[in-house]
Amino acid sequence: MSNPAVVLQLGASQVGLDVYNNRVFVGRDPAASQLAHLEAGLSRRHAEVWLTSGQLWIRDLGSANGTWVNGQAVGASPVVLQPGMQVYLGSVPLGVRWNGGGAIAQAPAQPAFAAQVAQHQQAMQAQAAQPQAPAQLASQPLPKDYSYRRQDANGNGVVLLALKQDTAWSGSKLEGFVEFTALDNETIASITVELIEKHADGPGKGHVWDRCLVRQGPWKALHNDVLPLPFDLDVPSGVAPSGREVYWYLHAVVDINWASDVDVELPITVRNHDLERIRDAMGALDYRFSEWDSKPHAQRFDAKFQPPAQFRNVINAIDIGVEYLGATVKLAIQVDKKGRDREDAVALDLAQMRGASAEVMTGTLKKIIDDIMAR
Repeated sequence: MSNPAVVLQLGASQVGLDVYNNRVFVGRDPAASQLAHLEAGLSRRHAEVWLTSGQLWIRDLGSANGTWVNGQAVGASPVVLQPGMQVYLGSVPLGVRWNGGGAIAQAPAQPAFAAQVAQHQQAMQAQAAQPQAPAQLASQPLPKDYSYRRQDANGNGVVLLALKQDTAWSGSKLEGFVEFTALDNETIASITVELIEKHADGPGKGHVWDRCLVRQGPWKALHNDVLPLPFDLDVPSGVAPSGREVYWYLHAVVDINWASDVDVELPITVRNHDLERIRDAMGALDYRFSEWDSKPHAQRFDAKFQPPAQFRNVINAIDIGVEYLGATVKLAIQVDKKGRDREDAVALDLAQMRGASAEVMTGTLKKIIDDIMAR
């Protein structure tokens, strides 16, 4: 990463965060955490740190020794990190450096703080050793209308993901259920569900757009305990639709202490109404469309439209680029006029574009193309 917005450091390990690579698990196990440090006081997946809307957040994931900000234990509710704070995972300091200036130093923990961590560890061990009654475990039954389901299992348990349908829309909230059935007596650290885009040109594990900490532990799950829990995830505005190069899925992980995690993946179809409206408006002008091209994690899309028969003697094709810029969307339109390219770029208010009728959308694109053609 050439110029990350934030650099995190744990021991000698460090990782950078930016707008596209904006989330990491932090802990002891390199297989479970993107920022890992082999220190016994860390849990294998200790905490989560992420960057969103220019702010850096941290939350604990049911770790034995706790996550601490300015001497206060952090739970499942996230806390904003700012320069000058003191941040510890157990007794291990977390360093942070902001690209725009400011830092959190890796200062050694004081003896009094180490005693505080030890007390927290004892309390967490006592909590984890207590089985919870079914009434404490279950939030509500798994609804029958969440009928799009997939599950996976190992010797420790079965985890199931359930949605009402297999399709989600860009800019919407995706609601679902995750259900864990214990096949042994297990101590659960956390249950998380994440929304992942896997692009053919991107990293093999894909890009996490959102992650929900469904439940933070630790708690003791007894054999045959069934725990259904609701969750919701934000599908960001302006993301790539599912297609030949883009694959979307949900990933649920039950983090089990001292045993193998249980996880499951559920493929979904993501649709982008903005791109569909532009495609349909061009279709109403009798232009032929193939597919939107995109880059990994980007909110920029390009497509080529073939002209109707009456324009084929003057137009080879029209290329349209769509780029999301906050509350606006930029349309870059290039008309190949038989070797004499002409182009223009317009910024449209995103809310107005979404509220416009199909006729208005078609008329807007027609006027842009006509103006380019007249030059």
